[in-house]
Amino acid sequence: MNRAVINLALSFIFLSSFNASLLRAQESPFPSPEERARLKIGEHVLKPGKFASHKADFGIILVPENRNNPDSKTVELAFIRIHALEDRSSEPLFLLNGGPGKSNIRGILSSVFFTHNDLVIVGYRGIDSSVKLSCPEVDKAFVTENPLSPPSIVRIRKIIRNSYDRHIKEGIDIDGYTVLETVDDIEAVRKALDYSSINLFSSSYGTILAYVYCLKYPQNTRRNLMVGASNISHHLVSEPEAIDRVLRHYNKLWKKDPQASKRTPDILKTIQNVLGTLPLDWKHIKIDPNKIKICTYWLLYETQTAAMIFDAYVAAENGDYSGLAFLSYSWDEEVGSREFWCEYFSKALSCGLDTSRNLVKEMEPPGTIIGSPSAKLFFGAASQGGWPIKSIPEKYRKMDNCEVETLVLMGNLDPSSPLEYIQEIMPYFKKGQLVILCDMGHMDSCNLQPDAFNYLGERFFSKGIVDTSKYVYNKISFKPEKTYLDYAQELLKNKKK
Repeated sequence: MNRAVINLALSFIFLSSFNASLLRAQESPFPSPEERARLKIGEHVLKPGKFASHKADFGIILVPENRNNPDSKTVELAFIRIHALEDRSSEPLFLLNGGPGKSNIRGILSSVFFTHNDLVIVGYRGIDSSVKLSCPEVDKAFVTENPLSPPSIVRIRKIIRNSYDRHIKEGIDIDGYTVLETVDDIEAVRKALDYSSINLFSSSYGTILAYVYCLKYPQNTRRNLMVGASNISHHLVSEPEAIDRVLRHYNKLWKKDPQASKRTPDILKTIQNVLGTLPLDWKHIKIDPNKIKICTYWLLYETQTAAMIFDAYVAAENGDYSGLAFLSYSWDEEVGSREFWCEYFSKALSCGLDTSRNLVKEMEPPGTIIGSPSAKLFFGAASQGGWPIKSIPEKYRKMDNCEVETLVLMGNLDPSSPLEYIQEIMPYFKKGQLVILCDMGHMDSCNLQPDAFNYLGERFFSKGIVDTSKYVYNKISFKPEKTYLDYAQELLKNKKK
């Protein structure tokens, strides 16, 4: 089955894909092991080639595993520099994709973003480096029934801790795989390529890296564009009330839509009714309410997939559970194939998650619609000793004045990066502007209207102008072109073959 049709994972901005495992492949575009073996800390080696048909340099830089340890071993880190299409009259643009738990080397932006400047993609340590925090045992641990139940979370926590202990025994310094070390990797590549100053383009988790970089290296940063921005003081945790706020806004839009409201007058009541009355299976496919909740949260990220999950709930209320069964079935493939959960834990928990919190209880309080199921499971399991890692210094975890010229682009329907969290921190951006796009989700501002986004981004980076004139209001259609019910039927056909 093609996991892309599920669209459960976090959203990322890219136009062409790239397999970062080529770093280890026989015909790698990166420099040879012999060339890399001669490197000293801070040194790099380049190999010319093409990336997404564009002229590029494939680089390896040698960095310390833990810059706080004078006896630290070294790590080889991959990066790519795509050459400016015309002249190099502008600062290079460093691309920071979302995650964590995903490679940063997986695609490039529209060519308008590197016409007069290089585009640089620095790999994320722990994935795009010689040391990889892979943890197949953790992948398998999430493939379980009732993953949100306290006993399941306790069991998963033990497996995560065993994985942590295994990495330590293998000689990996976990405290070297933090947000701050990743930021210092970006700075190391800037120095190596001899750029006096850079621009930053970030999305989702990448915005935390951009923010910390701006705090630590403001003199090296000219402009900073953040899309679907996260507030580091919230440690990548979306609280239940923030998710409920997004759902209530969707419900208002639903009630104003004549066709949608005919199907059910209140989509939130439908969701709650369905979750409370789900059957055990559909055509011998198990239906797990826990997995449905987490899938629901993920699918709320973008307005198009939100419409698809609402459609599945309405169908279920009318007796057709096929769409929800498909999502429950697909859960195992989705979470069981994410190779780098431990990199996810390292980067996220290094932001300073309050270890005194009982996330298993707090992320599903009484009266909530779906709670915060993703935080409950993943952070609930990794906290309380599951994945112990030192927090980065407090001065980078707490909001502080940022003097870099910054544009923050947000949708108001974003449960992953709730708008209210960003509104809290905007006063700290002394040269910052916040653009809120009505009725858009996490990455809708880029994906739904790419021409408008490209125009906005190019104008900001080239001239410092914030021009949203190309955007039009995003009227959400609650009638998706293809539904999870359709995918369920395809699943049945494939199972019969």
